[in-house]
Amino acid sequence: MPAPMSRPGGRRDLTEGSLAWNLIRLAAPLMAQMSVQAVYNLTDAFWLGKLDSLAVTAPGVSMPFVFVVFALATGFGNGGAALVAQYTGAKRHDEADRAAGQTLLLLLAVSVVLAGVIFPLTRPLLSLVRVPDNVAGVADSYLRIFILGTPFVACTVAYGSVLRALGDTLTVVYISAVSSLFNLVLDPVLIFWLDMGVDGAAVASVAAQFGSAVACLVLLHRGRSGLRLTLRDLKPQGAMLRQIIRIGFPAGVSMGSNSFGYMAFQTLVNGLGDSVIAAFTIGFRMTNFLSIPGHSMATAAAPIVGQALGAGKPDRARRTVLLGVLIVALGMAIPYALMMWQGRLVARFFVDDPAVITEAYRFFLIVPASNYFFIVIMVLSSAFYGSGHTRPVMIVSLLRQWGLRIPLAYLFGSILGWGSIGIYAGMGVANVICAFITIWYFLAGHWTKAVIATTPEEKAELAAEAETDLDSAGSD
Repeated sequence: MPAPMSRPGGRRDLTEGSLAWNLIRLAAPLMAQMSVQAVYNLTDAFWLGKLDSLAVTAPGVSMPFVFVVFALATGFGNGGAALVAQYTGAKRHDEADRAAGQTLLLLLAVSVVLAGVIFPLTRPLLSLVRVPDNVAGVADSYLRIFILGTPFVACTVAYGSVLRALGDTLTVVYISAVSSLFNLVLDPVLIFWLDMGVDGAAVASVAAQFGSAVACLVLLHRGRSGLRLTLRDLKPQGAMLRQIIRIGFPAGVSMGSNSFGYMAFQTLVNGLGDSVIAAFTIGFRMTNFLSIPGHSMATAAAPIVGQALGAGKPDRARRTVLLGVLIVALGMAIPYALMMWQGRLVARFFVDDPAVITEAYRFFLIVPASNYFFIVIMVLSSAFYGSGHTRPVMIVSLLRQWGLRIPLAYLFGSILGWGSIGIYAGMGVANVICAFITIWYFLAGHWTKAVIATTPEEKAELAAEAETDLDSAGSD
């Protein structure tokens, strides 16, 4: 039996006990949460598909813009989570609480600003990425409504990031499950019964996101998992915010690059017509669904890495990541193979259009193989997120999207005239090359040093700067 994890104030100590047990205990709820989120996304596609194949394209062409906000929020959330995990591993719980409060503050500010920028520009942005006029007319109102919910999502992202750093991956699963169930019930009511069509799907999503944010704030007030923030923790503190931004900015750029890259990639897809857009929307969401074990294992490994480095145990951090890679490689092989084999059957679940089904079959033949390889290697990125050394992740993401994926997709798809097959091939080649680069960064080992202050002088300097920030905030 694995050694029980101690819980100071409800927090789990991930620096001791069986690595496999800790990984599975953290990853299983994350897998459930991501599955719930995937079902949440597929619900919209399912019900909108009952309207027509044009309606199902609205979430597909809108999501790149929403992903930009989510990506930056998640990136900064990872920056805060790295500090919370390392302070927790070092048994410095007051500083962990302070980092948690500043993370919540920063994510709310970022999401509000970005949503305010995107909201009045939805139609020009859709035109910029070459969304066909008939699709843009449907997607514009969907995006304008959906973007209003991003601050609520940022609240949930911040709370979930901090709880993961403390060893709690279960609480947000409950929240997501209830939210998705609410969305599942509300979607057909608004889309069909109230005859709101595509707009009804967006309204249902925002309502569910609002409920999730309220639940997070209630649990935060009640001190779930030992995290009960005070007003002092939520006052802006320059030193801590700068450190979160310094760690989170490369992660945010990485995820933002993925979002903008997806947007540019969607632009290439949009130029190939409605059937390809619909097939790509279905294929991309199903591929993401089967990537859940990889993403959940990477997310589970990051707080163990952070706490281990905070406790001065770099070897434990390294073994955690390698074990996660092995588990994902073995567990994902059969599901990916089945998706490649039965691509037409998967597409038929969503639409009856023969052209869309045929195009989805092409997608499933090419994309899942390279995506499996990349997702397995992506678990190595937990080393960089957990340690707070996020620059390698940014470099790989920029290269993958802008140095390889977009140029190769354009070369194969447009210049060489291979159409959608060329676009999918460009995606695959980029995934494989960047997987090897990620391996090289991991083996270099520069990530094994903690980013929190460890010497008495560094601790004293950080504490003095924090006091100055609080005094300044109190006098304003």
